[in-house]
Order: sequence, then C-alpha cells, then structure tokens
Amino acid sequence: MHISHRNLGIDALRVFSIAMVILGHSGTFDGSGLLSIWRMPLFFILSGFFLVPYRRSLRVEVARRWETLIIPYLAWSMVITLVVVAVKWNDPADMLHQLYTGWRGGTGRSAFWMSSWFLLTLAVSAIILRYLERSARWVAWTVGIAGVVVSRIFAYLQDIEVLDGHPFADLPLRLGISLPVIFYLLIGQEIRARIMPLVQELSATRATSIGVVLIIAPLVLTHHFSIPAHYIHAGRFGWPVITPAIAITVTIGFIMIFSTWINRLLHRWTLLGQVVGRLVRTGSTVVLSHGLILLWMHSIGFNSSSLGDLFIRFGVALSTAFTVGLLLNMTPAARALSGVPQERPVRVAIAA
Repeated sequence: MHISHRNLGIDALRVFSIAMVILGHSGTFDGSGLLSIWRMPLFFILSGFFLVPYRRSLRVEVARRWETLIIPYLAWSMVITLVVVAVKWNDPADMLHQLYTGWRGGTGRSAFWMSSWFLLTLAVSAIILRYLERSARWVAWTVGIAGVVVSRIFAYLQDIEVLDGHPFADLPLRLGISLPVIFYLLIGQEIRARIMPLVQELSATRATSIGVVLIIAPLVLTHHFSIPAHYIHAGRFGWPVITPAIAITVTIGFIMIFSTWINRLLHRWTLLGQVVGRLVRTGSTVVLSHGLILLWMHSIGFNSSSLGDLFIRFGVALSTAFTVGLLLNMTPAARALSGVPQERPVRVAIAA
C-alpha cells in the first residue's frame, strides 16, 4: 500500500496520544494500569519517530526546541502563575509554595503544572540525542539503555528505603528523566527506519489486523501477570525489559493501524484530515492547559472517583483544551503559547 509523504494517520495518532495523556490525568479506574503501561512511551516514541537522525545540526535542534517547546512552557508558566496568584491570593503561604514547586519542578511539583515536565524532558532529550549523533550510533543507545537501567536501580533503592527519593525525578524540572527518555526516542527512530517500510508493503486490512493483535495480546498478558506499568515522571519503568517491550509492541500496533487504515480514511475525508492537521499543532497548548481545566472541574464538584465523573472530567478537559488550542493558533499568540506559526481562520464553504 502506498503511503503519502505526509501521513495524516500518524498525525491522528499524535492527537490520540495527547488525548490519552489527558485521560490518564483525569483519574484512576479499573484497568488504568493497562493505559499507563503504554500512554507515555507512545508519546515519546512518536516524538522520536519525527526526530530523523542527522537531519539537523545541534544548533538548529536547540533553536527548534526553544521555539516549539521551551518558549510555550515559559509562556504557559506565566499564565499558570497568574492563575495561582488569583486562586491562592487569600493564602499567601500556599500561594508561594505552589509557585516555588511549580517553577522548580521535580518531585512534589504543584498540581497547577501537572504535565509541564514532559515538554522540557522531551526538549532536553532531543538536544542530548542530537549531540550524541556526533559519535557512533551505539553511544546513543548506550546512554539511553543505561538511563533506563540506572533509573530502575534508583527506583529499587527508593523502594527499600536506601534512598529518600528518586535522584532523576528529584532534579529541578525532572531533567534527570531526560536520559532514560532517550531510549524511547531511539525506538521511535528505529520504527520509522525499519518497521514503516515493511508496513507500507501491507494492505490496510492486513496492517490493521496485525496492529490489533499487537495491541491486544500484550495487554492481555499485562493483565494476566499483573505486569507493572510505566510511571516515567517518577523514574519508574516497571519490570526490566518486559514493561518497555510491552509498551513498544503496543505502540507498533497503533502505528500500523493509524498509518494505514486511519491514514487512508483521512485522505479520503479531506475536511477530517484538515481538522487533524490543525489539532496536531495544538499539542503544547493542550499539554500545558488541560491540568488547569481538570483542577477547575475538581473545584466545582466533579471530584469523585466514580467512572461517570472521570469521563466528564476527561470529556470537558479534552474538548476545552483542544478548542483553546485551535483558537489560540489563529491569533498572534500562537508562536508563544503553542510554538507554531499563526494559522488562518477556518473557512467552510457552503454550497448554494
């Protein structure tokens, strides 16, 4: 099957991965571990998928990440700061605590900065990986794998109370997590270089069928054997080899489905493809704003652990965050808050 240079299915998968981040933050539910085992690896693997080796110089990569990730992080941090001041004005001690932990990041960060860590982690990981391209390929793999192994050792020492915390997660802005994340960026690069050419030779039906198996089978095993999930923000990567392997397999399954069947559907339905193209450019805004929406939902009473409240929180946060992103991207604030150029307003032609 021929796949166009711009695979709209992969763009849709990126939107889906962000939606799953929001779902994971909306609350826990029976089987939520089956979501946590792959949702953050999917996000980072897809980021690596688009980080083509040797395409950019280190200087260009730094400039790119500054523009698309770091500036939106700083801009939204200012917005969040104003929200914290407004909400906590009558409790100065808590206000200062929220501001300090939010800007510092790391363990114990303010809930107002709920998801900000992984934008900076992604930026730093991509820059380090680009720097490592100056050496042989095995050097980058050594750094990435060593990052996962050392993080696992730290988690074990924390569990047996040899360490009071996880050194990677405790660093300001969780910058230590950038090292193990390099492993997932490399996996994304390998999937693009080695798996995608094979997928392109399959029919959409066959690729989708294989993809469904690659998603369901590992998750059945995960449930049956109670395999621990990923909690990357805390430096926890589950069981050695097994947990990452499950996340990678599930990710490949999603890529096979979205890059073939979903891609063909989006190219057939032009308007839907255009919507996906716009949604995918709201990523930074959605990641940085949905936490505020979830906190607001909690404050107005949608704070129970019931499945109904969870899906209400998820639905409101999902639709509101993406709507805010779409609207912001049509304003001069797009560069600062989303890290993308300003887009033209949507024009819908209505037949007479």
